[in-house]
Amino acid sequence: MFNFSNLFRSLPTVSSILPVRYRARKCTRERKAKIHKKNRAANLAKARKYIPILKKKQLEKSSRTIETFPWRSSNDDVYLGLFNQMRRYNLLEAILAHRELHHPTMINVPNAPLNVRLEIDLSTDKKNKFVDKYHKIIELPHSYDHGEDRTILAFCQSAEMMEEARNAGAMLVGGKEVIKSIERGLIMLPDFQYVLAHPDILTELPAIRGLLRKRYPSLQHGSLTLDLVAMVKHYIKGIKYNMQVDPFDEALGIVEMKIGQLSDDPNHLIENFETLFKDIMTKAPKRAKPSPFVIRCLAQTPASREKFNINLSQFVNTEEDSESDSDSDDEDEIKKKQRL
Repeated sequence: MFNFSNLFRSLPTVSSILPVRYRARKCTRERKAKIHKKNRAANLAKARKYIPILKKKQLEKSSRTIETFPWRSSNDDVYLGLFNQMRRYNLLEAILAHRELHHPTMINVPNAPLNVRLEIDLSTDKKNKFVDKYHKIIELPHSYDHGEDRTILAFCQSAEMMEEARNAGAMLVGGKEVIKSIERGLIMLPDFQYVLAHPDILTELPAIRGLLRKRYPSLQHGSLTLDLVAMVKHYIKGIKYNMQVDPFDEALGIVEMKIGQLSDDPNHLIENFETLFKDIMTKAPKRAKPSPFVIRCLAQTPASREKFNINLSQFVNTEEDSESDSDSDDEDEIKKKQRL
């Protein structure tokens, strides 16, 4: 008879087929984990040292602004937008193109808001100094509802002015009594977004200067004014915009703001944009080598992905003309004084 036991003995065992795995001791695993943690901490420390150096090299080589890249300019009407420069439109052409795109037969959003994105060169004559980010409220010639509930605290001594400021929209108006209530903690300052004041109460305001901090009324910020009622209306009805610094390029500033709706009169939209552009140009630093402060402007709407590159030459020329006129007037005045 055939012996099956010898057959089974000749077959390979499972342990000989599968790879042998050994389990490390607990103390060995803990030791390796500590070494890995130390190496990881050392690598992170080295990376943090080299990050600012690499960032500076990247900024020196190229900027994040698209206008500075060497794109090709096409001589034909049909071209690939990925490899060529964006075509520049007048603002009126961009508005009409957006209107056609948002027509009821197309996207069907005729009342879409028209937003502009302005890219700004924040560099100055000094290498490591740039224009600081800021926020501002401006009055547009053709305003719209900004949809914000702004709370204003106004200080003055005249009873008539207090009543006018309340009618203008100030949430709380007062004088010495309000200042004392703030000192005692009866009135909470975080409840108010803006603090305005008339010069007639300047002698009493220093008592709460430490509580107001950056919101302390001053001529520089426009919160200290003789015409308190007009300033209250300005802060309530004005349109706010922010100039933010690009997180990857500290020499690039970005302003995004709504200038109206596509259904508005195109001339009104152009006037609103011109007001915004002039206000941004007031922050332009003086440079030894003259260079454009606003590098590029894009007109876009949230309803579509289409962006139109705006030609800013007409607005820059008007700004330069006004500056040259003011310079010529100053020269004439100087000449007259010299003659006298």
